[in-house]
Amino acid sequence: MCLQESTLLQNSPQYADDELLPLHYLNDLLFCERRFALHSVEQIWYDNRYTTEGIYAHRRVDQTANLKRGDTRRVTGMLLASYSLGLIGKADLVEFRTDDSSGASVQPYPVDFKRGKKRRWDNDDVQLCAQAMCLEEMLKQPVSLGAIFHINSKQRREVVFDDRLRQLTTDAAARLHEIFRTQVTPQAVWKSRCKGCSLLETCMPRVWGEQKAATEYLSGLLFASRNEQG
Repeated sequence: MCLQESTLLQNSPQYADDELLPLHYLNDLLFCERRFALHSVEQIWYDNRYTTEGIYAHRRVDQTANLKRGDTRRVTGMLLASYSLGLIGKADLVEFRTDDSSGASVQPYPVDFKRGKKRRWDNDDVQLCAQAMCLEEMLKQPVSLGAIFHINSKQRREVVFDDRLRQLTTDAAARLHEIFRTQVTPQAVWKSRCKGCSLLETCMPRVWGEQKAATEYLSGLLFASRNEQG
């Protein structure tokens, strides 16, 4: 049985209402676990150019609307929840499309809006997949496809919700709850993406990374010294 089918058969919720976490946290988590913890655990947030552009770009789809265009119904700002994943949030856009093969079945098709040009990122795909899994749990029907709309290039990139992506989404949701439950902020690790992060000066990944490296070096020397003496 594939993960898609098993999701539909999960009738008993794993999380209570007060345990549901915002779905958009998944994107933050997969971009950087430390940044997610600084946001959610330590309540530290600073905007920069990229976060401001993202907020501005979402203004239209953040408004709730329900419009019919031809054979497709377009719903923006739709509330979503999954008690299996422990997530709650909103979909930027869900298109309910008439199945061409049957002419009667309506297929949900989530679309997530992202700032930037057309490019694949796991964190974007996982966030979209989580929306699909929420829809499956709520509507009791499979959701196999969705899309990321890249605002700068005005292009859609279709995403297939296969078993690999579903497992990645399930694991990310579990990790989300683990960090939130333990309230432990992961150690800083410098990566090239850190240069565009709004928390760069607060996180100080270069400084903390160097401190960790120095500590490990000194610990190694101490361990070697003890072995020589023994």
